[in-house]
Amino acid sequence: MKSVPLNRKVLVNRLAEIERDLAELAKFKPLSLGEFTKGHHFAVAEHHLRRALEAIFDAGNHILSRLPLAPSQRPETYRAIAHALGHYKVVPEAFAQGLCRRWPATATD
Repeated sequence: MKSVPLNRKVLVNRLAEIERDLAELAKFKPLSLGEFTKGHHFAVAEHHLRRALEAIFDAGNHILSRLPLAPSQRPETYRAIAHALGHYKVVPEAFAQGLCRRWPATATD
């Protein structure tokens, strides 16, 4: 099987998205819980958190797509991506296991 290199542009774009979303989330840090839960703050924070998480898992999936895995071994859920990133030593395995413990299992995991 021919090795396909990582697409640097894809990874840089995902990292930039994560940085933008984290900067937006940081704006909520000075708010009290009461202020945060009033108005649109919670919905905006949820939006940026979701985008950052999607970018993280997109980057992880991109990295995993370059490994010589059979189609049946390809992760199909965010939880499976986290597990695979640890299994293949892309991130520390203990970190990946911690993510998996916090991520609810589904019927497809």
